[in-house]
Amino acid sequence: MIKIIITLLSLICLVYTTHAQHRIDFSTNYAAGGRLLMCVDSSAQRVHYANTFPNQPNMSFNYLPEVNDVSIQIHFRPQENVQDYRYTILIDDKPIAVNRSIDVARLKELDRGDEEVLRYTSLGVFPIQGKTITTLIYSIERPLAIEKAVFYGKRVPKAQIDVIATRFPTERGVDYNRIIAPDEGRTFTFTEKEDELTIVKQTTNIDYLYYATIKDKETNKLIFESTSWLYGDYRNGENKLSPYVKISKSVFNKSGDYEIVIQPLIPWDNCVDCAISPEEIENYTSRYPLVITLDEESESKQGFNN
Repeated sequence: MIKIIITLLSLICLVYTTHAQHRIDFSTNYAAGGRLLMCVDSSAQRVHYANTFPNQPNMSFNYLPEVNDVSIQIHFRPQENVQDYRYTILIDDKPIAVNRSIDVARLKELDRGDEEVLRYTSLGVFPIQGKTITTLIYSIERPLAIEKAVFYGKRVPKAQIDVIATRFPTERGVDYNRIIAPDEGRTFTFTEKEDELTIVKQTTNIDYLYYATIKDKETNKLIFESTSWLYGDYRNGENKLSPYVKISKSVFNKSGDYEIVIQPLIPWDNCVDCAISPEEIENYTSRYPLVITLDEESESKQGFNN
């Protein structure tokens, strides 16, 4: 009976693996970051590949919201010692392979038509829909130089602001007015008594994906942009550090209507089989209106000096 069960399980695994591989279009390779390539199922659309971000060295992000299965391949140059390399794979932060070496016997040649013929092998075929797959690759000769690639198989959520704080001077130093969990679209006022604005974003495992801007509604021009977040002063309810940016009052040169905008730093045109409309991109964008009230006397002096 046990042998029958084992045989059935083996057959199920074989059928599943074969089915997954049949769905993959192995004739088309996409760069997946670093030394990785990927193939996806033939019906897939919206393949955003090998995106990189400021302050994230050796890290790439592949956005695959409409992909069912992904085949991840690794390649090496002829002069590289494949035996020195190790890889780890996590699915939704759970490890399924840890510090594994490359099976040299399975390496194949990849002729790209130039003088250099690469060697490559597959790290596996994985269901990606609704999941996040992370690969970590390093050489034992340089263990700190880790190449990280993220394969994101779900929709990127809109960013949410946890706190908006405005700083104002007091006799003992400074204090803050804080608005907790503000609603998107709610209007905030930054008065002449306040000298600094802090925006605290809700913590996620893809904080690096978002960037913050402030737009002058009258001119429709950006007056502030930050592609990286600070950490250290704010913690969320789970005691995790929250990402934030600080904006000086000097950014605002006049009273009026402004807008805080947070959106993914994804180059939407770096995509295969995509036709993304401005309306769809807007679905990824969070907007918070902001009213600036500055000291009129200071404004007059500034205008006179200019």
